[in-house]
Amino acid sequence: MINGIIIAGFATCGKSVLGKKYSNVIDLESSNYKHNNTNIKNIPIEARKGTKREISKEWPDNYYNAISEAIKKYDIVLVQLKPEHFDYFDKNNIKYSIAYPNINNWEEVEKKCINRGNNENFIRKLKQVFIPFYEDSIQRNYENLYIINENETLESVLIKNNVKLIEKHN
Repeated sequence: MINGIIIAGFATCGKSVLGKKYSNVIDLESSNYKHNNTNIKNIPIEARKGTKREISKEWPDNYYNAISEAIKKYDIVLVQLKPEHFDYFDKNNIKYSIAYPNINNWEEVEKKCINRGNNENFIRKLKQVFIPFYEDSIQRNYENLYIINENETLESVLIKNNVKLIEKHN
């Protein structure tokens, strides 16, 4: 039985922050599933992005299985925004929403990448897909489209849209 909602968010939307701050939210960082990270566990996740790594033999099925399990346990499951994931969701009648930065705010996205430690290769690749992924996303069968404007975060947009977030107690 599916309980939670899936939100596919573009890079820098604030998925990781939400996953750390709220008990009813999980951020399923895709690189933990896509790559064999055995020899680079000491490198922060954001610094790994854009580096050449071996693809896991289980990818993408291991990611889709993790999503299926997570929606049974969490109210909100945050996932990577990629067209192939939408294809999988649509093919399997899995409902999802999309979170995307305002397409006029590439400079803010780039600044966030730099601040979180992404390398130039990752930022360059992200810039190449920034508009095409948006154009693809808005053609999809999503439930909600959350546009994150300048000085907003996914958190503030979800709160504004009355999505229930439960803070973790330390």
